[in-house]
Amino acid sequence: MDINKVLEEEKAKYEELEVLYQNIIDHSTEIENELLENNKKIQMYLDRMRRYLSPQLYEMITGAEVETSISHQRRKLTIFFSDIVGFTTITDSIEPEILSDCLNKYLDVMSSIAIKYGGTIDKFIGDAIMIFFGAPSFENDKAHALNCVKMAIEMRDSLPALDEYWRKSGINHNLTCRIGINTGYVTVGNFGTNERMDYTIIGGPVNVASRLENASNAGEILISNATKSLIDEFIETIPKGEVLVKGVHTPIETFQVIGLKNDQEKKENPFVKFDGEGFLLKPLHFDKLSTNPEERRLMQNALEKALAALK
Repeated sequence: MDINKVLEEEKAKYEELEVLYQNIIDHSTEIENELLENNKKIQMYLDRMRRYLSPQLYEMITGAEVETSISHQRRKLTIFFSDIVGFTTITDSIEPEILSDCLNKYLDVMSSIAIKYGGTIDKFIGDAIMIFFGAPSFENDKAHALNCVKMAIEMRDSLPALDEYWRKSGINHNLTCRIGINTGYVTVGNFGTNERMDYTIIGGPVNVASRLENASNAGEILISNATKSLIDEFIETIPKGEVLVKGVHTPIETFQVIGLKNDQEKKENPFVKFDGEGFLLKPLHFDKLSTNPEERRLMQNALEKALAALK
């Protein structure tokens, strides 16, 4: 046996194996790089999708727990509508870039508060916001109504800081909102076509919530008796009369939310003081330019409490 020949053959086999091994390593590296690149693209698409969906719906879709066909169900929800008072009047007098920045800042703050309390953001319509509680995740009717009202109160109380931001940006407009809240049975689910669907709600209670928003005054949170009856023990309200809603046969009894009862006990209104005999209404000085939204709200609250006591 020729040892040199055997060694040459073995050497040739080794070199072939070495080349094969290197090819495998190179190919594996290419596949790994391709997978990393694809994962980056997938994450980019997911991040984009996250911006267009409520957190609850995003988690259900990415977790493959949501039905993607056209389907819906009846469920009792609490529905929220809000808009900025007088927003359309400033759109013609403010540069679009400034207005867009201020509006996006406002919507960003409102969205963060909605997510904090578990609300499903249905849509933005310009400055208007529609949110509902109770779907796709469900807790209980009382918790949904209370979280919705807590959210509305925090949104209202966040406006003075946003108003300052708007003024620094050149918008000399008192930033106030109107808010309407209602609770009732609606149809919730996927609506649309096989090519384009929305996860949303329809039904009479939605129209009622929208009507309450339109009926509320600047800085008010107006709720229906259906919502109030669920959480009356937790909130302080003032009766605001009845409103008529198209398609609803009976008038809707409404109430203005002043705040949470525990919070109201801790925070005294500086413009009115009650005792066992009556009340003392302190002098009010209102100026359209210098009175901020929080002072407006406290003044309005003091006057409404005084009027309620007189009745």
